[in-house]
Amino acid sequence: MAPETQPEIQTPETNFDSNVKVAKAGRGPKLNLLKWARNRFFTGVIVAIPIVATLLAVSWVVTKIDENVFRIIPNSLNPETYLGVAIPGLGIIISIILLFLLGILASNFIGKSLLRSGEKLLGRVPVVSPIYKSLKQIVETVAAQRDRAFRDVCLIEYPKKDVWAIGFVTADLSGKPAESLGDDMVCVFVPTTPNPTSGFLLFVRKDTIQILDMTPEEGAKMIISGGMVSSSDMGSHDAAYGMPMNADGPAPSL
Repeated sequence: MAPETQPEIQTPETNFDSNVKVAKAGRGPKLNLLKWARNRFFTGVIVAIPIVATLLAVSWVVTKIDENVFRIIPNSLNPETYLGVAIPGLGIIISIILLFLLGILASNFIGKSLLRSGEKLLGRVPVVSPIYKSLKQIVETVAAQRDRAFRDVCLIEYPKKDVWAIGFVTADLSGKPAESLGDDMVCVFVPTTPNPTSGFLLFVRKDTIQILDMTPEEGAKMIISGGMVSSSDMGSHDAAYGMPMNADGPAPSL
């Protein structure tokens, strides 16, 4: 005779384990779907933020230029008066044409004579004269140093020993500071984070800085991002999960 099989005794522990397994099996597809949707949503946000910010910045610049250009142009010379519709960017086109004509005028003998006469006239105005001379000197200096200014990204030991900051070599030191400090000195601009338009101008020796193999754009990105974006980080990653944005997440189980 075959031995009798004893019926399986269901204890509270075995019932609990089986219920947990069933619950987990039922929640699996839902969790995968939610995780997949969440990853795609944040990926879309990360992609959209720089695009929207760029469009808003370009729109703001174009609008401001158009407003200022059309403010100084008489209505009789404003093309929008005859077209009856506003054309975005028309002020930029007019500005480029006017600057081109001004460059042609300043390059010939008559234009140079007119510019010298205008500078002499501005030099006699008490308040305007120092402002004009200072701005002209700055523009001429930047134009003379345009091949060097902000081309070299460097590491500088600042503000104390063993603490380093990213800076931009703007020019070789000249003028009265060079007479006091000596030769072999450079000007280094150290921007602040996250606003790189402000910062500190430092006069340092060339042998105390380390020139980095970085472009000015890469250095600016690292400063603005607070170090989150580096020159070696060329790929876009999901900030929340550390996953490549182009990687396929778990496919939804439907």
